[in-house]
Amino acid sequence: MALSERRARILAFIIEDYVESAQPVGSAALVARHDLDLSSATVRSEMKALEEEGLITHPHTSAGRVPSNLGYRTYVGSLMGDRRLSSAEELTILHQFHQSAVDLQRWLSLSASVLANSLHTAAIATPPHMVEVRLKQLQLVELTEESALLVVVMNDAAVLQHTLQFAEATTQDQLTRLAGRLNQQLEGKTATEIEARVPAAAVVERQVVDQVVALLRSEEDAASETPVIEGVRELLRQPEYEGDSDRLLDTLEAVETSRLQRAIPARLLGSNDVAIVIGDENPAERYRDMSFVLSRYGPTGGAGGLIGLLGPTRLDYPDAVAHVRYVSDVLTELMRRFYGDAEEAGGPEEDQ
Repeated sequence: MALSERRARILAFIIEDYVESAQPVGSAALVARHDLDLSSATVRSEMKALEEEGLITHPHTSAGRVPSNLGYRTYVGSLMGDRRLSSAEELTILHQFHQSAVDLQRWLSLSASVLANSLHTAAIATPPHMVEVRLKQLQLVELTEESALLVVVMNDAAVLQHTLQFAEATTQDQLTRLAGRLNQQLEGKTATEIEARVPAAAVVERQVVDQVVALLRSEEDAASETPVIEGVRELLRQPEYEGDSDRLLDTLEAVETSRLQRAIPARLLGSNDVAIVIGDENPAERYRDMSFVLSRYGPTGGAGGLIGLLGPTRLDYPDAVAHVRYVSDVLTELMRRFYGDAEEAGGPEEDQ
C-alpha cells in the first residue's frame, strides 16, 4: 500500500518508539519526542488512518497505539534505514572469533552468543550442510549371485553403502552396465528429481533406484543436526512476558530445539541475503507472535547453515539485520579460509 510521506514518517516513529519502550505510543508523545511540526490533533488523525489500514492497533487498556504485523512488514519493506555496524562494533566481534579455536562448533556457539547478547533475545545457529543433496556417482559391486553392494557418493562428498538382495541372479558385468547407465541418467539429480522420472520396467533397476533415493533422503535428514541456541534467558526477560506465565511457558516450548529446528523455513538456505519472517508469516502457529531474522552462511553453492535471531515481533529490525548480516559474513569467510573454497579468501567484505 502507498503511504503519504507524512503518514510513513509517523508509522516509522511509532514503531521505533514502541521497539524502544515496549509501551503504546500516543500522539502527544510523538510530537514532543520527534519535534514534529504538527499538532497532536493532526497526528491523532493520521494515527486513526494508519489504524484503519491495519498498520497499528489500539490496545484496550491504553490510549496509545502499537504496531501490527502488517505495520512491521511495511516498515521492514520500505521505511527502515540500512543500518551498518560501526568499525568498532565489527572489530569487537572479529576479536572474539580470533580468540576462538579453529573449530566450527565453537564458531557456531560464539555466533549465536554474539547475536543474543547484542540484541537481548534468542539466537540460533544451525550446522552447515549442502543446500541440496545430489547424486554424484553410484557403484554396484557383486557380493553373491543374488546380492550386491550399492555405493552412493553425494555432492557433499558423503559416501553411503547398502546391501541389496535381488530376487534373480545377476553378474558383475550386468551390474557394471546398469551402474553406468544410471550414472548417465541420474548424476547431479536430487532425490525428488529422481523420483519424478518414469519408473524402470526392470525389477533390479527399479530396486537400485529406489534405494538410491532412500540414501539421498537419509543424507538430507542427517544434515538436520541439532542447532545451537543461545539467549533464551534474554528472550524471556523481554517485557512481553512479564506477568504472563502462560505465554512464558509457550515461549519456552517454542524455543525447544527440535520444534525450533522444524520451524525454520528451509527455503532460506538458498540465499545469503538476510530474511525477515514476522509474526503470522511463520507457518507454525506457536511462532506467530514472534519474528525470525535469519541469514544463510557459507560459500555460495557449497555447504551452509543458518544464523539468526528469534524474538518478539517488537525487534529492533535494523540492528538485527546489521548484526545477522555481519556475523553471517564472518562465518562464511572463516569457512572459506579454514575449510577451503574455490573463491579467493579475504576479510569479510563490507557492502558499500
